[in-house]
Amino acid sequence: MGAVLICSQSQAETPYYIESMGIRLYSMEELAYFLYENIYLVDKRMLGEHLWDWIRTEVGNTELAERLKKGMEAGSSMQNMVLTILRNVDYYTQEELAELSAKMKVLNTYQEQERLKLRADEYFINGNYQAAIYEYERILDIRQSGRLGVDFYAHVWNNLGVCYCRLFLFRKASRAFRTSYQYQKDPEVLKEYVYAMRLGLSEEDFEEAMDLQKIRGEQLKELTDEYDRLAEEAGEHLRIEADLPKRLYELEREYYKNTRYV
Repeated sequence: MGAVLICSQSQAETPYYIESMGIRLYSMEELAYFLYENIYLVDKRMLGEHLWDWIRTEVGNTELAERLKKGMEAGSSMQNMVLTILRNVDYYTQEELAELSAKMKVLNTYQEQERLKLRADEYFINGNYQAAIYEYERILDIRQSGRLGVDFYAHVWNNLGVCYCRLFLFRKASRAFRTSYQYQKDPEVLKEYVYAMRLGLSEEDFEEAMDLQKIRGEQLKELTDEYDRLAEEAGEHLRIEADLPKRLYELEREYYKNTRYV
């Protein structure tokens, strides 16, 4: 069982809000924990003026706020700024800070697209699908790197398709899956493409689309049979919520989390 760590610095009345994660931080210790555990999500924008103002006015640490401000103006690296915050808080051991520093040094050797994918994947894992879509699309807006290879871009397009599915945008999802399959002929991605098309189209339009994509005969039957089986199994899990107002509130919060990100 882990040790209990007591917050020794002032607790803010107004939290520091991490919009992309929907998280509110009330102390420097919470900020330190977020930075340490979510280093792939941290960028200089997150460490900018809004954070300095919060540290100065809400936490009362004017010295640290000024150090961060001057560091940003002098072009200090993100690694130095993160470590400046963590060392000020005294929440992590020197060994833990050394491990984090080493991780950030490795991160600095990555191409921009690789760093963006790490961030997008973190958003995806945490269920922030709109934020993940934004980052995946940023990757695709950058000129493709031959060093990263087709496997990298196939995964980006596939993950983008899954995000669209989670938001019930099945036509966009199907286009993403189709592009992923064009990069890499993965049977599982083809299956995702067919399922997204089945969810997003009428029966007639679906059959026409499959014919245009030359997915016919036994191959199409096998895929649609599995789709029907999965749909039937899913029906067994449908139920009326015992506490419907609570569930609606949870869905509303999840919707807000996935539509506020810009």
